[in-house]
Amino acid sequence: MPRSLPLALAAAALLAACADQPTAPEPAAPNTQTVRDPVAGVAIDVPAEWRVQPDPVLFNTYGFALFNPEGEQTGGHERSPVMRVALAYETRPEQIEGLVATLMERNRELAPVRSEVIVGGRRGIAVSGLPGTDSYSLIYVADGGRVYRIGMWTAERGLDARARMLLQNLRLEKPTRSVRSLDLTPVREAMVALPAPEELRASSRAHAARVAATAAEGGETVAAPALYSAPPLRSATAQACEFGQPSGFFWQTVWDATNKFYSGYTTTYSGTYYNLRPGDPGWSAMSGNYGSWWGQNYHIYKCYSDRLNQFYANDWPAHKNANVYSAIQGTVEWAGWDYYDSEGYYTLGNYVVVRNGAYRALMAHMTSLAVGRGASVGMNTIIGYAGKTGGPWDEHVHARVAYGESLTYNGQPYGGNTVWPTRMRCVSCRATDSGDIYGNGDGQYDVKDSSGAKFYTRFYHGRWMRG
Repeated sequence: MPRSLPLALAAAALLAACADQPTAPEPAAPNTQTVRDPVAGVAIDVPAEWRVQPDPVLFNTYGFALFNPEGEQTGGHERSPVMRVALAYETRPEQIEGLVATLMERNRELAPVRSEVIVGGRRGIAVSGLPGTDSYSLIYVADGGRVYRIGMWTAERGLDARARMLLQNLRLEKPTRSVRSLDLTPVREAMVALPAPEELRASSRAHAARVAATAAEGGETVAAPALYSAPPLRSATAQACEFGQPSGFFWQTVWDATNKFYSGYTTTYSGTYYNLRPGDPGWSAMSGNYGSWWGQNYHIYKCYSDRLNQFYANDWPAHKNANVYSAIQGTVEWAGWDYYDSEGYYTLGNYVVVRNGAYRALMAHMTSLAVGRGASVGMNTIIGYAGKTGGPWDEHVHARVAYGESLTYNGQPYGGNTVWPTRMRCVSCRATDSGDIYGNGDGQYDVKDSSGAKFYTRFYHGRWMRG
């Protein structure tokens, strides 16, 4: 439990969770902020350092998510998702029991647990043990004719003391503004909204240059998105829940020259920072710009059977609306924004999953998408445009590859084995004269094969790469 939450609040919440009758929440204390949403009709006092992320588009619910930047204190990770509070404006109180029963049935393989919980002095129904980026619980509660849909992410399965305290101290209030007054773009439109015309023209030019460079280097590594012949399935145990990229398995960088996140620098090493050539686009860095690295911050799971394992994911800094490509070739299995029954994946924002045999690549946080489910994805297929959807962070592309995952009824992956890259294809990468402390030039490929195709084969936190 964060130190900034007063002990008095924690004690009150724990007593309320065990009491037969609801207990009124305690007054707000110092070092807290009051988060109030007049459209959702809710208010809550949380630590002052927590970050608030209002829904950027219109789902079938409307609300906000809370993030804890001091996640280590709660067993989570930096900028940990804590809670999403939303008004289910399309739902009526008499529908709650049916919705809960459906949720339990659709996720029966995960053995979810139903329980009663106090929410702002009212009795709600919680379903715990649902899949997500962390262990996830979904809570329904009614206040008069209104229904609230509340999500809780926890370090372990079920509602912990912090979650119960937050639910107890949530204040349900009559909305003073309508959802319509927000004028938010409906999610189905936002998923495929195109960038501005000038950005699309730049996108087309960079894509054409990439296609030409690929042809000059011997063409695509795999001519068509054929399914990869995978090794035998490995169980998700501490001894066998990760492995390196198999020989011959195609894996590539996921951006091109439209990425200007790091453009405008010089290629010098100051003893602390690696800088880039002025106006030279197309650069990124492995989990750069304070992005999560392997086993750190957001990327900490690799042996869980009931959540998304992303230990070897990379956060690639990417300019907003930069072209995004799939890490692997294959078939699009999911393309969109989770907006019903899958809020446990809320922090991924607008994302794409590409399947190749038993392997899946996931690319997340995009502003909009350029492909739909069932599409074939090759090396040079633009799947979407970079952004920062899903949380309070800078623009980047979250990309990872996993093996042998299960799928929710709605198509979200969980469990399986995380895979780390050993050979990553690049198109516009090149040798440079400036070396870094690892003896490797900034953006320099490590291997060129007989066809002229170039690859990175060494990976470390913050390594500069050119797409």
